[in-house]
Amino acid sequence: MKVTVMGIDYNHLLSGKALAEMGNEVTYISNDHKRIENIRRGYYNADEAMVIKSMNIENSFGFSADIRKSLSTTNMCFISESIFENSEEQMEHILNTARMVGENMSHHMFIIDRSEESMSRVAEIKQIIQEELSKRNTSLTFEVIADPNFLRT
Repeated sequence: MKVTVMGIDYNHLLSGKALAEMGNEVTYISNDHKRIENIRRGYYNADEAMVIKSMNIENSFGFSADIRKSLSTTNMCFISESIFENSEEQMEHILNTARMVGENMSHHMFIIDRSEESMSRVAEIKQIIQEELSKRNTSLTFEVIADPNFLRT
């Protein structure tokens, strides 16, 4: 199965690694083009190095800044929290990520919300994605699944 993980922070990397080890093809997405290029060249920060260098599954994971292309081939899209100082920033990040998914998805998909308080966020994530799809005048369908403990490492 093709899976997209929205982000390349430590938690995102660990989740994607576990998914790749289960036989899935994982693509990590980030808007930070420079960081993606550095990772592709082998320049990592300490947390990234710890996870990426332990991934011994060839061709089962990749990194991209092209959200539209990555979502066009994925079955599941994972959204999870990054490290923020307060819950408002956390929520803003989650909803901005959901907005990007809505702006770029091209077929039915499952969106997995792994954030700690995901049960209270599902309705908001659905609303944001649906708003973006409505702006595009498309009738694409999607499912948002709240599972904050999925692959928790």
